[in-house]
Amino acid sequence: MPPRSRYAVDPSLSGPAQQPQVQQQWQQQSQSTSPQPHSDYYQHQQQPGYGQQQQYGQQGYDPNYVPQLHQVSDRPAPAPTGEYAPTPSSSHHQAHQPQYQQQQQEQPQYHVPQPPQNHIPPPPHSSGPTLTGPRVRIDPSQVPNPVEAQELDQNLYDDEDFFTCQTRGLVPLVGTDYRGIDQGNSLPRHLRATLPVIPSTSQLLDTTALPFGLIVQPFAQTRYDENPIPTVSSWISEEEGPPRCEKCRGYINPWCKFVDGGRKWGCNLCGANNVVSPTYFCHLSPSGQRLDHSERPELQFGTCDYLVGRSYWAMQPPPSGSLMDVAVDAGNSATDAISSTASDLLGGLQASLGQDTSTASSTNYREREKERKKELMKYRKPSGLARVFVVDVSKPAADRGIVREVCQGIRKALYGEKKEGEGEEEEEEIKIGRGERVGIVSCAENVGFWNLSSTQSSPSQMIVSDLEDMFIPFTTGFLVDPTESRSQIEAVLDLLPAIAERGGEGNRVAAGSAVKGALAGLRMQGGQINIFLSGLVSHGAGTLTSREDPTIYNTDKEKSLFSPSNSFWRDLSEELAECGVGVNTFIFPEVYCDVASIGALSAVTGGEVFFHPKFQPVRDRNLLHQEIGSTISRETAYNVTVRIRCSNGLRVSDHLGNFYQRSMTDLEFSLLDASKSFVAVLKHEGSRLDDRQPAFIQVAILYTTSGGERKVRLLNMNFSVTSLIGNVFKFADQEAGVGVLLKGAVSQMPTRSLRDIKKALTERCNRVLLMYRKHCAPAVQQGQLILPEGFKLLPLYTLCMLKSKPLKGGNVTSDVRVHYMRQFKSLSATRTINLLYPKLLAVHDLNENVGFPDSRGKLVLPTFMRASYGWMVAEGAYLLTNGEVAMLWFGSAVNPQIIDDLYGVDNLQDLDVRMTQLPKLPTLLSTQIRNILTHLERVIDHHLPVIIVRQNMDGMEIEFANQLVEDSNNDALSYTDYLMTAHKSITNELSGNGGKGDSWKPW
Repeated sequence: MPPRSRYAVDPSLSGPAQQPQVQQQWQQQSQSTSPQPHSDYYQHQQQPGYGQQQQYGQQGYDPNYVPQLHQVSDRPAPAPTGEYAPTPSSSHHQAHQPQYQQQQQEQPQYHVPQPPQNHIPPPPHSSGPTLTGPRVRIDPSQVPNPVEAQELDQNLYDDEDFFTCQTRGLVPLVGTDYRGIDQGNSLPRHLRATLPVIPSTSQLLDTTALPFGLIVQPFAQTRYDENPIPTVSSWISEEEGPPRCEKCRGYINPWCKFVDGGRKWGCNLCGANNVVSPTYFCHLSPSGQRLDHSERPELQFGTCDYLVGRSYWAMQPPPSGSLMDVAVDAGNSATDAISSTASDLLGGLQASLGQDTSTASSTNYREREKERKKELMKYRKPSGLARVFVVDVSKPAADRGIVREVCQGIRKALYGEKKEGEGEEEEEEIKIGRGERVGIVSCAENVGFWNLSSTQSSPSQMIVSDLEDMFIPFTTGFLVDPTESRSQIEAVLDLLPAIAERGGEGNRVAAGSAVKGALAGLRMQGGQINIFLSGLVSHGAGTLTSREDPTIYNTDKEKSLFSPSNSFWRDLSEELAECGVGVNTFIFPEVYCDVASIGALSAVTGGEVFFHPKFQPVRDRNLLHQEIGSTISRETAYNVTVRIRCSNGLRVSDHLGNFYQRSMTDLEFSLLDASKSFVAVLKHEGSRLDDRQPAFIQVAILYTTSGGERKVRLLNMNFSVTSLIGNVFKFADQEAGVGVLLKGAVSQMPTRSLRDIKKALTERCNRVLLMYRKHCAPAVQQGQLILPEGFKLLPLYTLCMLKSKPLKGGNVTSDVRVHYMRQFKSLSATRTINLLYPKLLAVHDLNENVGFPDSRGKLVLPTFMRASYGWMVAEGAYLLTNGEVAMLWFGSAVNPQIIDDLYGVDNLQDLDVRMTQLPKLPTLLSTQIRNILTHLERVIDHHLPVIIVRQNMDGMEIEFANQLVEDSNNDALSYTDYLMTAHKSITNELSGNGGKGDSWKPW
């Protein structure tokens, strides 16, 4: 059968294709003829795709006006190759305007991979339920295949750049490695919409049953060969900022239009005309563009940064009266005192000389200055990010090796690896940014604050024993420059493990009190707290007790375990968010530790929880060090405020993610790093949208960089509007829709039972397919299952959501469910899809060129497999990656040469399962696998530890089996069985049986 194409026009949206001329050989280049659409398809309009520019009507828009596209160097675009490559054609890709070829009718016979005859069955301990009653055998090779769709997409963008305003209705899949060109719309890696073509009415949207929202990842890393995000600073002053609309307060962007000779500009969001300030004025060219258009990044790019002045600074929280609050303002207070004293001395001198002192005017001036400085004190002056490390030094933490590994990880994150053997005075690389500061707090039964001042010969510790009223016992030396105080910081990191191992600090941990103390040091400036905790908080403020009760698993009462157990943690998390202090939590539990309560600090402040159950130093140290290093090295903004503005007729109805929200419109993130995202759910407001006019979205992120600069980042996107339901389905983004559905589902876990959430997901999936069948599909037999081309994988992804760790059936501890619930809420779209459907490849069947660059410098990737035991053999070795970990599975009959090439041992029994990194061996296979892993880590922006799994030998085989989501496991059906139940439900709805009939058959 010919390969399925995600670019194919749906049969319901196109007419019969014109027949191309007969080819003598399919490999020869020929001109293909595109299918001709129905006459009524373009009767009203031509619908462009995601962000595609279109001609506007005469109502306020110039028909010829489009943002000017910035020029980029052209890349060579040879014909695609490989098993999944499109058919060759003589119409090569044009520079900056890629022409997508329709699939030709005459193609060679496509070889569909078949499961091996000697495949292994799933292990009995991982099997889930199966369908009962008569069953019809479905060929698993014929069901929709996510691997094929991903390879087709990667083949396309290996040869083409993605232009954000010339998409032809295509958006790269979230796992595709592509180079994006910003032409006025933000790249999908920053802003991804579920519906790039918007229904004109809310009734049409409800009919489709599709989710309508945005996945926003403001600080997503750009690819190495993409243009960096431009920074605009041409209007910095104390009062002025970027040009903004006086009505809706939207920022100027590429979709705004200048009128009246450049003296006014029209807001694309609300339609109001605004006067251009004299400092920003420029004449227009005959085409209507400003003469300085090429010099204005804000008028060319959908994503850009604006340096802003004092009026955009963050507001200070109410002072607590602590010593650190006074210390922050000491400089200003000293300046005020000196100024006042100098003025008084000058007045006295003038009086002694008989001069007119003008006492009244001098007094008024001093009063005005005091008022001005008092007003200025309400705002937080931007400064480098302050990071406080709160380390658990209790005896249990020391016995398990946690304290020593944490201190080593902090040192490595700040100063890099120790260099041995070539000289003691060799300089090491400083990892932390310039202007950032560091503080250290140790906690067990008491809380100790370390004075790291560079003026001291050695660090000193002061202990606060009043755990209910924490404060910093000194004013200087708590937050220090890591370069100037390097010797003091390293001395503390060497000292903490020794202190903890002596056991004098006690067995209990007052983590709540320690966080309160760290907050006292960061309250007036904001920053980051990294807390390392070995178990349940059993001492001091916020003491917790175990509330885990396996008897309420899978009942309506289980949801009570997914919220904080007492008000202390809720109140503390809100106080942290209001002060602009974010928390990253590292937890190393042996037993239940109430992640729902402790993790609330990270969930509300925009931080992250790093979960390490049953921590073993040999196995987990590399991952821990990588995680600590990522909190230091990745792009991190703090004191972040986000607002999303929509054009007329649209509004934001809800937000999903980990943030703090004090108003309906603004989101607050104490920390927001490059790996975090959130969702904005959109809906229609008011009357019908005009099909002839585009709709617009603008996301404004006000933040402070880790280096201490205050900026605004803008993300812009325009949407086409349609009144045809077929176009909504045709251009919809399936993976973005899955991400929105999943984040919405896990957000309901504290208030709704898991059974109801999973039932709602299945019903939503079936309703989408039913609406497509009713309104878009061609007339076919009622018993056939019709899947839309863009949503043919929706049943599979829905099943993956049901098998995900927050929602899966069976006895799963509440700590695990809560951890993954909050992780999914802030996870990027790329890692979300990777966690839902892992990548699987056969290590024993790699070609020699796989894992090395080709002639164009691109890494040759292998063909991935479907996630099922039905495609695996006992003689094989397989690598599975899910965006979180990598698992290397060895069959019981694997060739010993494979083991020797990867680990340098002869048999499975000699493998050390505690190893989580592939050794760097000079073998072909080892180099290939390490190169593939490095590439996958770059795409998902996450380190992948490699876990060894041996067939019928290791307990981790249960986890490996649960990752093969197409099999029956995780207390859910297999893919083929779930597809049959969806088919039956849709058929019964069409026949009016409401799920009680049996008039269905496989498609």
